[in-house]
Amino acid sequence: MKSHFQPIFNELGIELPSPSISIQSKFERQAEAVLALKPAVFSFVFGIPDKHILDACRQQGIITAGAATTPDEALALEAANVDVIVAAGFEAGGHRPSFLREAEDSLHGTFALTRQLSQIIRKPIVAAGGISDAEGVDAALRLGASAAQIGTAFLACEESGASTAYRERLFSPAARYTELTRVFTGRLARAVRSGLAARFAGREGDLAPFPLQSQLMAPIRNAALDTGNLEYSAVWAGQGAANLHHRKAAHLMEALTAPWR
Repeated sequence: MKSHFQPIFNELGIELPSPSISIQSKFERQAEAVLALKPAVFSFVFGIPDKHILDACRQQGIITAGAATTPDEALALEAANVDVIVAAGFEAGGHRPSFLREAEDSLHGTFALTRQLSQIIRKPIVAAGGISDAEGVDAALRLGASAAQIGTAFLACEESGASTAYRERLFSPAARYTELTRVFTGRLARAVRSGLAARFAGREGDLAPFPLQSQLMAPIRNAALDTGNLEYSAVWAGQGAANLHHRKAAHLMEALTAPWR
């Protein structure tokens, strides 16, 4: 697998790393930190935490919110007594958080999924994926959601911590075109189209599984960000990126809440 990426490392003038194949999950320690901090909400993806973690959250009054990409995943989360179900549509930027079936088989749209879940589960629903303005929030509420979750529009704001080059990419014409790819991490995720993803389109067998692929790509991503050459880096973005207008979080919040003030 390294051999397939050696030419790219040569192009960037950086050394090919040796990813560690001894990988241990950090989730238990992360959950311990969450419980120690006692936040108002504990949101998670890629599955359902063990019962003892959910019970501990409940005992401490921490609201739990789990992401579902299909009706079956939502039903599984509800059966585990998770407090809030996030309807994660395929329009969303970043990883597809599917956990019952392959991500490629879990590509429900945000609004279609939200409407389905509103008919079959009793827990509050948060619509997520491709929503970037007040009209999108209103549509989600009309379809049965109790709230909407917005990522890319806030990522584009100066306060997000994203690099200037990254944020400018989100406001460029390139942001009209996003794609689902495994090339950056080994897991299916939505990002702005890039030359690197195009080079490996249809070559899933040349990629390492997550998180080895992510370790392999880390030097490439860092070099790309340092030089501003985002053709080699993942610019995570949802399909609503083409509708971005605000560069300040306060201005975005004003626009999002204006219809309800």
